[in-house]
Amino acid sequence: MSSFRAAESPAPYEYPQETREKCVKVQYANLEALDISKMEQPEGTAALAKQVLSFINTNGHGFSDEEIRRQYALCRDVFELPLEERRRFACDTAKGDFRGYKERANDRDIVEMYNIPKFTPEHSRPHPQLILDQLDEIKDFSLRIHNNLLLPLLRLFAYVLELDDEDFFVQRHRYEAEGLEYLRYMKYHPRPAATDAAEFGNVWTPGHSDYNTLTFLFHQPVASLQVQTPEGPWRYVRSRPDAVVVNIADALEFFSGGYLKSTIHRVVRPPPDQADRPRLSLIYFARPEAKVTLKPVASPLLRRLGMHDQTEGFTHEVTAEEWARARIAKDHKFRVGEVKSREGEIIAGVSQKLYD
Repeated sequence: MSSFRAAESPAPYEYPQETREKCVKVQYANLEALDISKMEQPEGTAALAKQVLSFINTNGHGFSDEEIRRQYALCRDVFELPLEERRRFACDTAKGDFRGYKERANDRDIVEMYNIPKFTPEHSRPHPQLILDQLDEIKDFSLRIHNNLLLPLLRLFAYVLELDDEDFFVQRHRYEAEGLEYLRYMKYHPRPAATDAAEFGNVWTPGHSDYNTLTFLFHQPVASLQVQTPEGPWRYVRSRPDAVVVNIADALEFFSGGYLKSTIHRVVRPPPDQADRPRLSLIYFARPEAKVTLKPVASPLLRRLGMHDQTEGFTHEVTAEEWARARIAKDHKFRVGEVKSREGEIIAGVSQKLYD
């Protein structure tokens, strides 16, 4: 449990009620539960390695319910600040920069977010006083995600790919190195039901992959997040209070030559009994260091499978920072209506993938 208590702590946060819609309407994906604490046990890593090729929840995450609720309280309060105050900390998504505040743009883009980058010198920047008052607690929360969730999973993926060095990925995700890792507070603003159905097919965020290494999503009981199953249909993700949902993202797919697949996911309008209020999200995006090249690792497993030289069609080497900034900038153009299609090149000959 965190020991931080600022003079003006946020008011308590209460989770929305679980949906009471019948499961025939809200069909959940069958996710694997991965208890990373087992890595400390004999043969634990080998046992867990058998699970990582499925969708995973991470149990034993080491965060108290109180800590997670406090972060959601901050998330809630950030978006209740006056709009002009929020805009003082705007990020420049047109240039591929997600640090700071992004407001919703139009009926197509109904998402607000505030991204707090990792606490390294190159990311020194102003924040609202609300954030500054709790900055030590936010830093502690972020660092423990990096150290206690990300690093064990990176060692597990190194094991899966049969790398000699279990810290191969760890050494490419050093917290102190330059990189675009951050904690995100996020808020979805519901559209009117008729508009949502007629103009957007009740989809709030279209199907996509993330462009980092792993994405950590903390408990949120509003039934809205969906994953695309290997068979094709979309299924809801059940969010458990004792688990963190983990998405594999593009960087890990590139590192594995396509062996480890990015999680394709989207956000849709919640069931009627949850659709009358905004949906908050608490997310951590773990990314490789800025200068790390996104190419397959020297893996015995990939060599046996003939996947060791697959680079997803890149015409030249691309770094993690170049990939992230290009994806952010391209998504910006679609969100604000500068382009009508999400299709087209992102960088180095690789195009946006569509999943709707």
